[in-house]
Amino acid sequence: MTLIYLGCAWMAGIALASLLRPPLGLLWPLTPLPLAGLLLWRRDPQPRLLNACLLALILGALRFSTALPHFDENALAFYNDQGPVTLRGLVAGEPDVRDRWTNLRVAARRLKRDENWTEVLGTVLVRAPRYPAYHYGDELEIEGSLETPPEFDDFSYRDYLARQGVYSLLRRPRITLLAQGKGNPFYAALYALKGRAQTVIAAILPEPQASLLTGILLGVERGIPADVMERFNATSTSHIIAISGFNITILAGILSRMGRRLLGRRSATFAVAGIVIYTILVGAYAAVVRAAIMGCLYIIATHYGRRGDALTSLVAAAMLMSLIQPLVLWDVGFQLSFAATLGLILYTPLVHAGLTRLLARGMGNERAQQIARLLNEVFTVTLVAQLMTLPILVYNFQRLSLIGLPTNFLILAAQPGVMIWGGLATLLGLMILPLGRIVGWVAWLFLTYTLKVVEIMAQVPHASLEVGRPSLAQVGLYYGLLMGGLALIQRGTTPLRTMGRRLARGLPTKAALLALVAIALLVWSAALTTPDGRLHVVFFDVGQGDAIFIETPGGHQVLVDGGPDPSVLLDQLGRCMPFWDRSLDLVVMTHPDADHFTGLVPALERYRVGQVLEAGLSDDTAIYRQWQETLEARRVPVVHAQAGMRLNLGDGVWAEVLNPTEELLADAQATDNNVSVVLRLVWGKASVLLTGDIEAGAEGRLVASGAPLRSTVLKVSHHGSGHSTTRPFVEAVSPQVAVIQVGADNRFGHPAPEVVERLAETRLFRTDQHGTIEVTTDGERCWIRMER
Repeated sequence: MTLIYLGCAWMAGIALASLLRPPLGLLWPLTPLPLAGLLLWRRDPQPRLLNACLLALILGALRFSTALPHFDENALAFYNDQGPVTLRGLVAGEPDVRDRWTNLRVAARRLKRDENWTEVLGTVLVRAPRYPAYHYGDELEIEGSLETPPEFDDFSYRDYLARQGVYSLLRRPRITLLAQGKGNPFYAALYALKGRAQTVIAAILPEPQASLLTGILLGVERGIPADVMERFNATSTSHIIAISGFNITILAGILSRMGRRLLGRRSATFAVAGIVIYTILVGAYAAVVRAAIMGCLYIIATHYGRRGDALTSLVAAAMLMSLIQPLVLWDVGFQLSFAATLGLILYTPLVHAGLTRLLARGMGNERAQQIARLLNEVFTVTLVAQLMTLPILVYNFQRLSLIGLPTNFLILAAQPGVMIWGGLATLLGLMILPLGRIVGWVAWLFLTYTLKVVEIMAQVPHASLEVGRPSLAQVGLYYGLLMGGLALIQRGTTPLRTMGRRLARGLPTKAALLALVAIALLVWSAALTTPDGRLHVVFFDVGQGDAIFIETPGGHQVLVDGGPDPSVLLDQLGRCMPFWDRSLDLVVMTHPDADHFTGLVPALERYRVGQVLEAGLSDDTAIYRQWQETLEARRVPVVHAQAGMRLNLGDGVWAEVLNPTEELLADAQATDNNVSVVLRLVWGKASVLLTGDIEAGAEGRLVASGAPLRSTVLKVSHHGSGHSTTRPFVEAVSPQVAVIQVGADNRFGHPAPEVVERLAETRLFRTDQHGTIEVTTDGERCWIRMER
C-alpha cells in the first residue's frame, strides 16, 4: 500500500504544478523539509509515510516543471512562424500514411535561414504528399515554413503533439531525399516486420475486416474507413480497436508458456522481452505502455515467487510513465486505460461475488460459479469499464452513447477469436501466405460479426447523443460517488434463473461443434457470394469522385476508376466481392484526375489485376509515377483504349469503347476530361453508358459520329457539371435511369441545376443522397438497389 500512497502523491504533485506553475526556485528549497521529517520520524510509521508522500508531491511538481520546454536559438521551435526555412533531418518514426498525405516525424539536425546553416534540435511533424513514399531512417532536406501547432475550441492539437515531444508543424513542404537507411537498425527491422505484417493482413482479408484486424493487432487504425470508425465511436466500442491490456494479457500468457517449455528458468526474460518488442512494434501508445508495464511486473513477480498486486502494479506503471513524460497524465488514451483498469481491479470481484450469490439461489453453487465466470468475461467487465470511463469520454468528446453497454456485451465475446485467429493467420501468412488465408477465413467470421453488430446498433435511433462538456467538479463528483460504494447486486428473478440453467447446460460444448459451425458459416458465406447469373453495376459512394464495380453473370469483375480515397474504395470492394476473392479481371482508368484515380494505386497493390485499360495519357505527378511503377512491378498488361475497340467480358457481356478517338488523342488542345475512356456495357437488351468526365465538346463529337449511345442506364458525366450532359447528348442516349456520382455539399456546386432539369424525365439517382447504388439486370429488366 505504501507505493500506492506515494504514487497518488506523485501524480497529485504533477497535477498541482500544472495548475499553479510554481517556479523551480521555490520547489527546490522545499525538498529538505520532508527529508528532515523522514529522518526525525524514521521509526514512526504514520509520520514517516506522511513525509514520504509530501516528498513525492514535491518531486512530482519538480518533474513537471523541468519537463516544460525552453526554446532558444538551438531549438527547432524557436523558428516557428518566422517564414520559410530549409532544414535537414531524419525520419525518426514510422510514417503515418493516410489516404491523401503522410505524416512524417522528422528529427531536425540543421536549419538554414538567411543562407546560414545552424545546428538545431527538435522534432517537426511534416505533412508530406502520400507519394513518393518515405521511410524510417530517410535523410531529407525540407523547405517550408515552420508553424506552431494550432489550438481549437474543443481540442488542443498543440498539447496533443507536445505529449509526443513535437512542437513544430510544417505543411506544404518541398522535400528532397538525401539518403536512406540512416536510422537505428533495430527499429528499421521492426518497422519492416510491421509493414510486412500489414501487407499479409491485407492479402488474407478483404476490407473493412483487414483494416479492423490491423488496428486490433498492430495498432494501425488509419486504414479504417471514416464511416466504420464513426459507428464504433457512436456505439462506444472504439476501445476494442486500440491495443490494450487484453492484447498484452493474451501475449503474456502465450510467451510465458512458450518460455517455460523452451527456456525453463529464463522464461521471464523471454516473455518480458517479447512484450517490450510488441509494445514498440505497435507504437508505444500510452495505453499500451501502461498494460505492458503491468504485464512485465506480473511476470517478474511470478518468476520470483512473489504475489503480484494489480493495484500496486497499476500505480507503479503510472508513476514510471509520468516520470518519463509527465504530460502523459493528460493523454486521453492513458486516462481511459487507467480508469478502466482501476475499475476492474476494485469492482469486478465485488460484482462477481454478488452475481454468484444471485445465481446460486436458482441453481447449484457449482453451476452458479461457472455461469458467473462466464458472465464475468463479457457482462461484468463491460459494465465496470463503461461506468469508469463514461465521464472521461463525455468530457473529451461531448458524446454520450446510449447503446454502448449492450453493444459491448454483444461483441466482446468475439474478441478473443479475433485476436487468436487473426494473430495466428498473420503469423502463418508471414511464412506461408496460402495457409494464412485459410486460417484468416475463421478470423473473418469474428471480424464480420463485430462489424455487423456495431453497424446494426449504430442505426438505433438516438444511439449517440451530442452533449455539453461537464465541469471538472461534476466529473469529480461522479467518481466520488462511484468510489463511495457499488450497489449493483439485486435479487434474481425467474427469467434470470431460467437463463442461467440454459447457459449451464450449454457450457460443455465441444470444440468440434464450434469448428463445424465455423465451417458451415464459411460455406454459406461463400455460397451467398457466388454469381447469380445477372449483370451487376455498382456505383460506389466515394464522395466527390467516381468508382464503379461491375460483375458479369459468370463472376468476371471489372473496376472502373477508384475515387479520391483509397480506404473508402477498398472498403466498398470488400463489401461487394467474396471474402476469399483477391483478383480483378480488368481495371479501367478513365483519366488521371485525382477524384477518379487516387484509389486505384492501393487497389492495384491489394488485388491481382488481369489487365488495365487506360486512355494512354501521361501525368507528371507523384501518384501517376507510383501507378506506373506498380504496373511494372506487378507486370500487369496495359491496353490503351481507343474508339472502336470491343472487349469481351465473358458471359455475353461486351464493353464497347466509344472514346477517345485517334484524332482526339493527337489533339494537343484536348483536355484530360474530354480524353476520358467512355464505355458502353451491353448485355441482351440492357446497356449501361459510363462516360468518365467528358464535357460538351466530346459529347458533341460522339453525337455527330453516330456512335451507339442509346443506353438503359447513363452514368452522368463529370459529377453533373454544367459543362457536360448537354441536351442533344441526353436525347441521343435516351436513358431510363441516370446515376450521378457526387459528394455531399461539394465546393463545385455539383450537380448543376440545369443538368438535373435535363434529366427530369429520367429516374435520377445520386450517391450523395442515396449512397451506393446498384443496378442489376437479367438482360431484359433492371432493378435498382440503394444504400439509403
